[in-house]
Amino acid sequence: MNIKEFKKLVFKNANKKGIENFELFHISSHEFECSINKGEIQSYKDAENGGASFKAVKNGKAGYSYTEDYNENEALRIVVDALENLQLIDSDDVDVISTSTVAVKDWKDYDMAFDEIATNKKIADTKLLEEKILKKDNRIIMVPYCFYNDMYNEVFFANSNEVEYTYKNGGGGMYAGAMASNGKQNKFGMDFCFTTDPKKIDIDRLSDSVAEKAVGLLDAKSIKSGKYQIVLNYNVLGNILGLLVQMISAENVQKGFSLLKNKLGEKIVSEKITIMDKRYYPDSIFNCPADSQGIATKDKAIISNGVLNTYLHSLKTALKDGVSPTGNAFRSSYKGIESIMPINIDFQDGEMTLEELFKSMKSGLYITGVQGMHSGANPVSGEFSLSAEGFKIEEGKKAYPIEQITLSGNLLKMLQNIQEIGSDKQMSMVMSHGMYVPSVLIKEMDIAGNE
Repeated sequence: MNIKEFKKLVFKNANKKGIENFELFHISSHEFECSINKGEIQSYKDAENGGASFKAVKNGKAGYSYTEDYNENEALRIVVDALENLQLIDSDDVDVISTSTVAVKDWKDYDMAFDEIATNKKIADTKLLEEKILKKDNRIIMVPYCFYNDMYNEVFFANSNEVEYTYKNGGGGMYAGAMASNGKQNKFGMDFCFTTDPKKIDIDRLSDSVAEKAVGLLDAKSIKSGKYQIVLNYNVLGNILGLLVQMISAENVQKGFSLLKNKLGEKIVSEKITIMDKRYYPDSIFNCPADSQGIATKDKAIISNGVLNTYLHSLKTALKDGVSPTGNAFRSSYKGIESIMPINIDFQDGEMTLEELFKSMKSGLYITGVQGMHSGANPVSGEFSLSAEGFKIEEGKKAYPIEQITLSGNLLKMLQNIQEIGSDKQMSMVMSHGMYVPSVLIKEMDIAGNE
């Protein structure tokens, strides 16, 4: 029995039980992954999973039940169980069902291109990537990880308000990390490529980048503590913007866990900054026409010329604030609860190349990597203190690599101090949503060094 046939039985049973407001959410997923170490397969996964959740709403209370089996018995059981679970709810929060109109007619689904590649080809390409990295430079002593990964999700949603849609998203890519040594120091470099089009994965370019990033950091030294003009690499900026993602969640705002409470309509960062949340971004594996609650997604300016325009809302948080939901409530599985998150963060880029940012800075630091986001960053205060590495910039050019430094600051103050925005926008390594950001030049940031 397919999901649409199952849906008819579930809805029939829900109507018989006198439930007026209900929904069915289905997601099926497939993931393939392999990792290579020293030319051999280190790990391998080729897995499918899926199921459906049924949600019943009465008097503002919601009850859930779940199944992986689509048959007549389960079509009745999940309705009965959801009703029983509803009686156990003791919360002041009000639940509702979407009345959104979701337009999927002209939606461009993921075309499943990675599923057309033979498994032995995926494994062979991953082995080739490791081999090429090791051959790039004799100072590369090992490739600790070298992965190939592809995945897709198929979502079906229907509710009692005649909201119904289905879509697919997904894609694939490769990522690797290399260790280089000069006999005194060991340095690590990594890079990745994720896309919806397998033809865009360039193994030569990726192996060059991984090797160069590792070798380029050899002979690094620390610097004096002080305030420095900084260029943040796009991937570093993407990592730090994870704090902003948490701050714009309406749930966090309502709980008092965000610096941005009561800041709508205010200028909170440099007017050079515009940050969009886009429902569709070319090559993104996260594109979707609707969220997991049946709310149509839409492009929205979170920050426009420095001004905070909106928080990201679920149905529940929107009802509390008396606003419309934004289509940003997502489940990672049919059993999971919704989390508020963006779809594709698009940080509007500028006109300067990375080299032009260096020239504009003349003297300062280029930060290419940070560690400690989980322990050294506070999403409530916006404060962060992160172990960092990169390069000293002198006379507008890279002078030498730097290490054993700590980059610290406040997210909003950092974004207020952005002077120039680069033209090198790329995907940042964030696997819960799309994050497309450029490198940026910042007026000054605090650096603690060991010199």
